[in-house]
Amino acid sequence: MKRRAFLATAAVLTTTGCLGRTDSVSDSDDTDDCPTMHSDNDAVDIVVCAGASDGHPITFTQDQTTVSRGGVVPVTLGNDDADEIGLNPHDWTVYRETDSGWTTVREDPVIQPWTTLSAGDRIHWRVGVGDADPDTSDATVYGDVLDLASGSRYAFSTIVDVDDEQTALVAPFTVE
Repeated sequence: MKRRAFLATAAVLTTTGCLGRTDSVSDSDDTDDCPTMHSDNDAVDIVVCAGASDGHPITFTQDQTTVSRGGVVPVTLGNDDADEIGLNPHDWTVYRETDSGWTTVREDPVIQPWTTLSAGDRIHWRVGVGDADPDTSDATVYGDVLDLASGSRYAFSTIVDVDDEQTALVAPFTVE
């Protein structure tokens, strides 16, 4: 059943493919700075921005919010106290903020086996900017190199199942 929920979520994200700002679903103290999944996305129960996972059984962090071309944006999801976290670690997206809202930069649907994180487990993503090497050689590190424009704001996003709640994770960053 979890795979069916995941596929339904992936289908919704593929067709909506946008982010918007909202004050109602983010747990960030500064919600205007954290893009969240579009409020019309019924497949998402909650949005957690990097660094704002207080009160949730997960930890979602990013090491930096600004990166230069040739740099890497590392993002980490940890299961602190959930019964389990289910996800496809290959199914992540990067969005770019434009005058008309958030547009998809990288969204390659990848059908891979469902992965489960038990309490204490961690998983990492590394987004390389320009010609950076994101070093995804470790079995718990996923990522890619993207040609992102300097002077633009972006957001890494993925959807995970936390104790049967569809949770959108969002990590905004700027390329210098």
